[in-house]
Amino acid sequence: MKNKKTTYVFVFLIMAVLLVIGVKKYFDKAPERISMKKYDYTSVVVNNDIPIDEKDDYNFLIPDSFEKMAENDQLELYLDKDCIAIAVRNKINGYTWYSYDVDMNAEEKNISKEMLNYIKSGISVITYDKFTPGKRTVLNDGVDKTYEKLDNGFSVAIDFTKPQIKFNLIVEIQGGDLIATIPRESIEEYSEKLWTPGNNDVSINEILLYPFFGSTKVQENGYIVIPDGSGATIRLDETPKYATGYVAPVYGKDLGYENTLEFEDISVKPLENIVLPIYGIIHEEDEAGVLVIAENGASYATYNYVSKNVSTEYYQSYFSYNYRTAYSQFQSRVDEEQHVLGFQREPNKFDMVQRYVFLNGDKADYVGVAKGYSCFLDNKYGFSNKNDTKKLNIPLKTDFINNETEMGTFSVENVEATSYEQSKEIAEELIESGKNNLNISFKTYVADKEAYRFGVLKKLGGDKKLKEVLDYYDDNDIKFNYYMNYARTNHEKTKCTASKMSRQDLNVKNDELGFYNYLNDPKYFMDFAKSDVKRIKRYGIDSIAFDGFTGSLFTHYDKGTIGYSNESMEYIKNVMGYLDDNGIETNIYKADSYLYPYMTDSYETPIYSSNLMFIDKTIPLVSLVISGKMDMYSPYMNFSSNDKESILRLIEFGVYPSFILTGEPTYSIKHTDSSNVYVSQYKYLRERIDDYYEKINGVLSQVMGSELIDHTYIDDNVVMTKYANNKKIIINYNDFDYTYNNVTIKGKGFVVL
Repeated sequence: MKNKKTTYVFVFLIMAVLLVIGVKKYFDKAPERISMKKYDYTSVVVNNDIPIDEKDDYNFLIPDSFEKMAENDQLELYLDKDCIAIAVRNKINGYTWYSYDVDMNAEEKNISKEMLNYIKSGISVITYDKFTPGKRTVLNDGVDKTYEKLDNGFSVAIDFTKPQIKFNLIVEIQGGDLIATIPRESIEEYSEKLWTPGNNDVSINEILLYPFFGSTKVQENGYIVIPDGSGATIRLDETPKYATGYVAPVYGKDLGYENTLEFEDISVKPLENIVLPIYGIIHEEDEAGVLVIAENGASYATYNYVSKNVSTEYYQSYFSYNYRTAYSQFQSRVDEEQHVLGFQREPNKFDMVQRYVFLNGDKADYVGVAKGYSCFLDNKYGFSNKNDTKKLNIPLKTDFINNETEMGTFSVENVEATSYEQSKEIAEELIESGKNNLNISFKTYVADKEAYRFGVLKKLGGDKKLKEVLDYYDDNDIKFNYYMNYARTNHEKTKCTASKMSRQDLNVKNDELGFYNYLNDPKYFMDFAKSDVKRIKRYGIDSIAFDGFTGSLFTHYDKGTIGYSNESMEYIKNVMGYLDDNGIETNIYKADSYLYPYMTDSYETPIYSSNLMFIDKTIPLVSLVISGKMDMYSPYMNFSSNDKESILRLIEFGVYPSFILTGEPTYSIKHTDSSNVYVSQYKYLRERIDDYYEKINGVLSQVMGSELIDHTYIDDNVVMTKYANNKKIIINYNDFDYTYNNVTIKGKGFVVL
């Protein structure tokens, strides 16, 4: 009996050892199974220690419905031909990204067939059908797909046979990037009855390209990077903070489709603009992420964030691209209720190009998203460093309102706000107080042009005094640039005023000032530039400060043809090139990123996001993109409601202070186009300017001209930034002191390491 018990124990021990060995081999062979269960990945993490050439054992994780289409040293591209879904395996870190959740169980989740088709479909088309938008996917009936394998990917001709719309999609890998393209020349609406009377027209409104790429239910250490204002992140929690969505057009609304609205007493604070045509998805910080760039067609792109539990159980982040938008075609000049919906005959003319840049290791975070885009700009445009300052103190920007206009007794009258002599006297006082690195702009409203343009006014001191002041600026190494706004005239339309698609004058409400701005057709910008260059060169002026380009990309009616927003972009770029050829540098307020390669300085650099409820953190995404390439200046600090917080924010973002000033009392401009400036006279702002400059200069002078290379939240309301010269700055937004590595940062304070 004893021998039997001994035998049983021996057999049991052997079985236990074999079981342990088997379990160990199972998990050594497929460690990613643990990751998938723990984090519920839409993508898959494999063992990064396995050499690249041995990782083929893990290809079984990609469903059999996906066929390998291309491979290079960094990526593998797979395609599910049924729904044009893709899988991209990053060979550097072994992570596989899918265009939808391949582990989704539609029956268990009670997902409708319509929603399932949308989730799985690589392409979705929003169409107008009887004036009502409807969604069509490549899994609907009557969609033909014809594939061609390419050296680096594939192309597919997609034919929606029922609405009679077809186009081509090309998907290729290039190094560590994936590029998806829809050539405009391939788009065809081939119904013979389209736009004929009595026909129920079906036409393209938008195209959604891989709207569920990287979508996920939860990532414990992941987030979405959205391009809202300065930039923001949204955590991918199991239960979202707020189940909601966010939709915003890249580079602002296309005002050519908008109706002119009446002024209302109630106003809502507008969202911050999207100036970067990018977003990021981080599934595992410091492991795997992707940067998505609207490389071409950005002016027709709209960024979309959809929280989990809104329409699906997935977090979504994607661009949609507009090809046609309905607008009101008015039938009466006095009754706006009398209108019908109008549609342009031809879809907007742009090649859609969307680039996916896969981020590995320590580059897989929001800093990597920003630096990836900066690198893209540099590779494409030569986005090189224009910052060559050798001064010891940071620059201070001051914009002088020189001249405004107001309605007098019988006509429009000029209002002197700052004479040339006053601007010189203020500059002298600033230099005497230690601010010897000045950047000054003159802002002059020219009545006969109804715009801020170049003008020499006798009331301000005339030609002789202007030259004297400019000589003083030059002798004291003060940077001077003249403020210009080619985009807008303020009160009256001119021969250059653009027309909306509805044939109305393209004017927009200026709620702050209570009147309409008229937008100029960008094709006239070159004429303005040629006229101004001749005049400013006579005064030795070699720098212009441009405002108004934000919101100047629009689709409009142009004497029987359509002017497209991407054409407007090219007009503006051509002006920048012309000025550069003539030795004129350009500095731009609230610049959209397509202008970055042409700029010397960035004015009114975004330092806030819209701070919406679902946002986790505001981040310096814009600063991380352009830092070290150019000087960055803040919005006007005249109007800060909390100077302590604002000073900390400028230090955190590496942005220099900016003020708008007048020599005369602010009351003098109360009834002018600068009536929204409610504090401007220098003598009342002197102490505030001193406070900002002293605190910010003490920190940013140590990193001046150096690139911001890292930004980290080390605790709640405590941020550390790092620069290329190895300087680190810790900012403590809390009211109490904070200790980090034996260094104490006072409440509402900062230290430089």
